[in-house]
Amino acid sequence: MCGYVSIYYKKKDKNIKIDIENLAENIHHRGPNYTGLYKNDKVEFVFKRLSIIDVENGNQPLKKENKVIVFNGEIYNHEELKESLMEKGHKFKTECDTEVLLTKYIDNGNKCVNDLRGMFTFIIYDEKNDTIFGARDHFGIKPIYYIENDDLVAFSSEYKAIINILPKLKINEKSLQNYLSFQFAPPIETMIKNIKLIPPGYSFTIKDNKLVLNKYYDVELIGDKDVTSKDVQDVIVDSITKHMVANVEVGTFLSGGIDSAIVASVASSINPNIKSFSIGFGVQGYDELEVAKKTADALGIENIAINVSQEEYIKALPKVFYYLDDPVADPSEVGIYFLSKEAKKHVTVVLSGEGADELFGGYNIYKEYNSVKNIQSMPESVKKFINKVSESMPNIKGKSYLHRASTPLNSRYIGNAKIFDNDEVKLILKNYNEEHKYQNILASIYNEANKKNYDYVTTMQYIDINTWLQGDILQKADKMSMSQSIELRVPFLDKEVLETSKHLKLHQKISKDNTKVLLREAFKDIVPKHMVQKKKLGFPTPIRVWLKEDLGDVVRKTINEADVNNFINKNYALGLLDNHIKNKEDNSRKIWTIFAFCLWHQIHIEKQNINF
Repeated sequence: MCGYVSIYYKKKDKNIKIDIENLAENIHHRGPNYTGLYKNDKVEFVFKRLSIIDVENGNQPLKKENKVIVFNGEIYNHEELKESLMEKGHKFKTECDTEVLLTKYIDNGNKCVNDLRGMFTFIIYDEKNDTIFGARDHFGIKPIYYIENDDLVAFSSEYKAIINILPKLKINEKSLQNYLSFQFAPPIETMIKNIKLIPPGYSFTIKDNKLVLNKYYDVELIGDKDVTSKDVQDVIVDSITKHMVANVEVGTFLSGGIDSAIVASVASSINPNIKSFSIGFGVQGYDELEVAKKTADALGIENIAINVSQEEYIKALPKVFYYLDDPVADPSEVGIYFLSKEAKKHVTVVLSGEGADELFGGYNIYKEYNSVKNIQSMPESVKKFINKVSESMPNIKGKSYLHRASTPLNSRYIGNAKIFDNDEVKLILKNYNEEHKYQNILASIYNEANKKNYDYVTTMQYIDINTWLQGDILQKADKMSMSQSIELRVPFLDKEVLETSKHLKLHQKISKDNTKVLLREAFKDIVPKHMVQKKKLGFPTPIRVWLKEDLGDVVRKTINEADVNNFINKNYALGLLDNHIKNKEDNSRKIWTIFAFCLWHQIHIEKQNINF
């Protein structure tokens, strides 16, 4: 796990002066063990290494046969790939997966990505042909940002390393509008104009000064057969086993949920001395430390638990939003920051349970299908009538249900979390654009789901995989762990796991009572008994409570002082906070979304050095 900055010059103009080594210091936290440099007239690479595999010989940039690579991530099947390449006559000087990846490209060209199993972004420069080839992994576990203009294409693992290449920073108002609904800027754009992300499952080339993107992988959820619990168990155990390979110590995050319990259970059977890490906030109803400790004790593994106070949480916010790059209004990211900080004292790699919900049907909102399916199956004319009636009803019990059940999914479902609806975004945003409403952003994803005849729940999964997973879950996991120079691995997000889970039928995902039905069944005899049917809680963070205390004062001050008057209606935002404090309504997530943008703006646009 590392970070890099790369610049490809379309024309080597002596007036273009970019100190790439200085830029790379902004991501030193991603790779504090080694700094590598490669330069010629057309390309510059700076690499920051966090040593995991072949600690002695795995430095980058790595050169072989007139080709140079920088690579961030892990290739979990590199041993198998290496063996097949050696059978073809290829020779190796190192034990690292970087050389295997580069050799695979030398052997198979752009098609090399088809055989990779892992999390990765990489860039390969061909000195002989003056071309670039690179790719991002299947799910978007690892990020790669880029800027393209008439003079160059610049890439980086975090955009804070290349942001200063832009002559002027401008807010991407389309991204801001959608951020208010999604709580993140929907991929593949960012909150800053002219900085973009390579999409997951895409490769890219630069040839004749043209950057061209090519899709090599699409996540499909076929739902065509009953998968057995043994199928699920076997593929996940295999994935966790491969994710534990490292030349440094590996630990595991452990919450109160089934996903981390599965990872910890399998990992502890491989390494009984594995350490687990858990976090709490000392507020009743927002603390899973007791459950996590019970799980660790049942497994016989060490559990290192930390409690984060409101004061500590507040103090960490400027650092968290600095490391995030784009704002993500998910309060749980602060918890991951503290967990990573603690874990770094003991290990260099941690396993985590991200991705199980998307692949196996784990979000509680997926269960709504059981309550709306009767109305959903009615003729369109009947549904439209029910919808019209629900709109004219007073605010009585049943109104929300009738409206939700009779509204087409593509008109209302934007992912696992929706903060502001379009009508309320109009009240917050000074420059609302009807063309940028969230339904338009999601139209192409819904069209793909319709083409593939996905059912109600599978469509929700597909939306989450293409929005929530990329923009929230993986963004905070990568940035918060790397901020502490620690590698976070996600064994559920493995292409072989998807090859099994994509076949699950509806009844194997959700039931009337619970989620992840087959996943729970597959591990019922492996995880501690108290975890088998435990309901999903997410990552509980007590901002609802703290906003009525000291945190509320910080939020009010930040919104008041941020130079965002051209974008945000501050009076409306502060009214939401006032109503929350007065217990008129729970506005915690709405307030947090506006606050997160304001704090991000102060740090990244106004360049303020903030201390709470």
